[in-house]
Amino acid sequence: PPLSSRIQPGVTLQAGEAIVPNGLTGLRIAIFPGCMTTNLYPEQGEAIVRTLRALGASVVVPRGLHCCGLPALNSGDLRHGTWMARQTIRALDACSADWIVSGSASCVVTLAQDYEHLFRNDAAWLARARRLAAKVRDFTTLIDETGQLTAGSLAHATPRVLAYHDSCQGLNALHLSAAPRRILGDVLGHDVRNLAEPGFCCGFGGSFSFDYPEISARLMTQKLADAAATGALDIVTDNQGCIMQLRGGADAAEKPFRVFHIAQLVADAIAATERYYRRETALSVGAMGSEENGSGAV
Repeated sequence: PPLSSRIQPGVTLQAGEAIVPNGLTGLRIAIFPGCMTTNLYPEQGEAIVRTLRALGASVVVPRGLHCCGLPALNSGDLRHGTWMARQTIRALDACSADWIVSGSASCVVTLAQDYEHLFRNDAAWLARARRLAAKVRDFTTLIDETGQLTAGSLAHATPRVLAYHDSCQGLNALHLSAAPRRILGDVLGHDVRNLAEPGFCCGFGGSFSFDYPEISARLMTQKLADAAATGALDIVTDNQGCIMQLRGGADAAEKPFRVFHIAQLVADAIAATERYYRRETALSVGAMGSEENGSGAV
């Protein structure tokens, strides 16, 4: 089922007690899932929500969200793309939030960069687009820059060997390179392997993969070979288009890769950290009980 059937639009999900000290505690964060997360990968949206609440932030789920307009704008359909952009701005304007987060690097680039260009000749909508852009963050940047989690603070899950794939939008438009590796390696404690050609496209590119399937397949094959050369069996990235491309390619070629969104690994690490602290608490209580029983012996 889509994310909207799992997490009701229009609600504010209250924060939990922060599992570790971090900079998100006490903030209100609105989520913009994006079409692919909502309809194809709702578990990734749920991972973002679980992560934010576990770090002490409340999560606002806006009403009236649809497509941000990226496919239409990239296809030259300005009429419908502009309509969708205005609809998105209105919906997000109605939210009271400190930040607006998305797990889709492509959606973030649309909201934070493309809208300003789209409305460059419309003063009223340009002002609204700029106010929106100031609040929009991708998941990785929000966790890294605002969360400021300390090294090892969530390193309680079983360590994995990971190959990190830099999405084109994440790397070239959002300039993400060190941040995802810092989260996965330093904070979560995984072994992060760099690809030989990290700036190489996976071949998805939105409608590019439909318009030029043979070129797309060659790019995908090269990307999977690059990942295989690292020795990792898990690939992590920040964009759903890349996840679809790499999962599909790995399945078709019968390669043993698992492909994850970075939010899924952060959420898994938080769950492991919660289990760790519960065990520590239980051991501590048990030890105290033993001491009390021992001190009462005659």
